[in-house]
Amino acid sequence: MAPSVSVRSLPFQRQHMDFIQRFTNQESETRIAKRPQALTAAQHTALREQLKEVRFLTPDYVDSTKINITGILRKWKGYCKSAKLEGDWRTVIKKADRAMAMDFLFHMCEAHSIKSWGTSWEYFRQFKQLYASTTGRYVDRNDSKVLKWHNAVLTSRFKLQAPNSGGKDVADSGDLLAIQAFNIAYDTSVFSWERHRIKLSGCYLGLAFTGARPAEFVDGEKKRPKDGSLEELFGPRSTRPSLDDKYGEGEAPDEDSRVLDEILSQETVGRGRPKCLCYEDILLMVVHHPETGKDTIVMSIKFLDSNDLPFRTVFFFTLTRRLIFCLITVIVSLVVHDRAFAAPSLTSVKNVFQTKNRGPVKCTPLRWKKEWLKRPIFRQSDDSAIAPGRNFSDEYKPPPYHKLRDDMARQSLDYGYERPIEPKAGCRGAANAANGNASDAVRDQMMRHDPKWATFNSAYINEKVQFHLQNAVLDEPAEDSLIGMLSHISLMRDPRARKDMVPEKVWADMPPDPEILALEEERALLKGGQYRITGTENEERRHANGEEEEEHTEPAVELHIQERAKLADILCNQPDNLDSPKSLEVRIHAGELMSALCEKRETAKRHRVGQTAPTGIVKTESPEPDVFPLLMQRSQCPHCIGDERLTYEERTFKYSRPTVMYDHFDREHAKPLKAG
Repeated sequence: MAPSVSVRSLPFQRQHMDFIQRFTNQESETRIAKRPQALTAAQHTALREQLKEVRFLTPDYVDSTKINITGILRKWKGYCKSAKLEGDWRTVIKKADRAMAMDFLFHMCEAHSIKSWGTSWEYFRQFKQLYASTTGRYVDRNDSKVLKWHNAVLTSRFKLQAPNSGGKDVADSGDLLAIQAFNIAYDTSVFSWERHRIKLSGCYLGLAFTGARPAEFVDGEKKRPKDGSLEELFGPRSTRPSLDDKYGEGEAPDEDSRVLDEILSQETVGRGRPKCLCYEDILLMVVHHPETGKDTIVMSIKFLDSNDLPFRTVFFFTLTRRLIFCLITVIVSLVVHDRAFAAPSLTSVKNVFQTKNRGPVKCTPLRWKKEWLKRPIFRQSDDSAIAPGRNFSDEYKPPPYHKLRDDMARQSLDYGYERPIEPKAGCRGAANAANGNASDAVRDQMMRHDPKWATFNSAYINEKVQFHLQNAVLDEPAEDSLIGMLSHISLMRDPRARKDMVPEKVWADMPPDPEILALEEERALLKGGQYRITGTENEERRHANGEEEEEHTEPAVELHIQERAKLADILCNQPDNLDSPKSLEVRIHAGELMSALCEKRETAKRHRVGQTAPTGIVKTESPEPDVFPLLMQRSQCPHCIGDERLTYEERTFKYSRPTVMYDHFDREHAKPLKAG
């Protein structure tokens, strides 16, 4: 017997059915709206006729490839001008043959500073793309004489070297620790966390732990040319050379022709966000640990290769024992400073690390605010962005790649490395750490390499073999730790080496003698970029002269910003035997200091500021507002004295003359104030 149906339940069932029907109709309309409008029978007929006339479709190049082709276009225009060829560049390239292509390749090696045969051949590949985009046909691929001409004549005549002939530095965790400690404790460059927030966070930690390309953290996109050559080459009328004569001069196509032109023209769809690490790529979550049973914070980061190849690779991060290596702590401190958490209760580092799962839930994601999803996590801010009326694009602009490269080079030389460290050193170190410990498929997945091209073997593998072959042949225990030290760049670091090895007072007090003259010659060679004077060379000179060896002492940490000094003490002097509650307490304290550092900055004049605090003011605490005089002197900067991000000494700094203060104000503050 069928169960009886309650009469009261029928209206609710009708409401549910009505809701499901409305939802289904709405989803169907949404799917139909997303589809492109279908062509009519007449438009299909016109499309077939138009396709009969099309002999060539320009490849769908991404923006970076278009910019590269535009760069080779400028070189081609220079070649046409130097060779005094008749006609404009389009007319000349349409008549180009194999002999002209070989002569153009010779001109590029002659007129430009090309040192590697890989660079010269890459330029020729871009020339073939320019030829195809302009003429509507490919270069004859059956003719191989150009490659033979390049390898036999140009390589030897211009002494072109092989790619990576200068060696490839590979960094490890020791190099990462050294650079991080120097960055937070000993770096004497002007500190501004908003301006250089990538220095501590993304550049070293991300490279070491993920193996991601350095340009994925920062703005690695090439700048679009401003001379109009990109629009000239890839404009709407230049994409299909075979149809240039379809419309007359000043004649506009009708609606049907415009629709068909849009079908035949290929355009790359942009990402709608900066090509760097943004908030939407990071997922922070609280998970239930399967072994300990406690709630812990983990993080995942998703990287995208490019616009046309959306290969996604997700890396997972956990809390590290050493806080100086903990990327999660840095990310949490930056997010707290940006106030980007969607939950209103997550306003401090302590609240974030004390978040727990509720009920049977084993994972609780910490979401971002919707307006922060497309914004970069590592960004730079200059004074114009801080001033009133700042532009949105300036405020949330990722730092350029050359900033990351130059900062790493300067810091590595200041810390005593023999030659500057490039950003890819950490990427190669991560690849070599994964090689052997993970399968080749997983290694290539982490590095985003195509296995069939063997990219790792040609560009990323350490040229120094990380295997003790001698002891393996002699059946003796392998010295793995020694081999690990010898196979990385940390061997070439001397803490006693600096850019300025000889103090200025030595040159002023001592009269010139042969040894000083020899040092001046070496200093001239150093400025020429030939080699650096290391501490080891100075020790060898002292040993040859019979001098006693000087005992090396670690330099003292002298930092003006109190929060930075405390953070350096925590990160560089962290004990190894901390229990879980104490480790969490130290981690929260370090995150709070990182978040507080986002509001601090320094000026270039800090080396002239007195180190002692004024009488009656405690240096360990922020000075009260009433300690400032009611009347400001003429030699004090009115903008700096009201900037609470500066230290007390820098805010109350007195210049030698008012004119010097005026120069400082015009140089540092006038332009941002005019922009606001």
